[in-house]
Amino acid sequence: MLTAFLDPALQWSDIDWLRGITKLPIVLKGIQTGEDAILAYEKGVEGIIVTNHGGRQLDYCRSGLECLEEIVTALEAKYGAQYREKFDVFVDGGIRRGNDIFKALALGAKGVGLGRAFIYGLAAYGQDGVEKVIQILRDEFTLVMRLMGCRRLNEIKREMIITKDL
Repeated sequence: MLTAFLDPALQWSDIDWLRGITKLPIVLKGIQTGEDAILAYEKGVEGIIVTNHGGRQLDYCRSGLECLEEIVTALEAKYGAQYREKFDVFVDGGIRRGNDIFKALALGAKGVGLGRAFIYGLAAYGQDGVEKVIQILRDEFTLVMRLMGCRRLNEIKREMIITKDL
């Protein structure tokens, strides 16, 4: 049962304990608000993964992209763009196509997490299926980049995405 893995006693001070037992980078998954992203940044973790947990746990929560916009806006308002020098923001949940990847990058994510598409490809065709999924995503992303007039990743801008109806 999933609840066996959820510890309601976890708190922000536990990051200090975790720092004491590992030298590995710490990336927190499950961040959904600007306030929590700022707390993670202030605790000195190396990054966060914005997620709505695939909508499986709470099917009525905001999408990862909606949370991402709030989080990046909050981080930029408090720290400016320089927060990106030592803090990475990733997003997962609902990323299905190349245009979803483009949207996430435009909204400020450094990268995206994908799972379901690869599971489907693997289940249907094994390694060949996974390779096909990668090729489809690459082709879709390349097409969106071309249609948006972007030759390089650093040319993707937030202004290219309309978010008022999220």
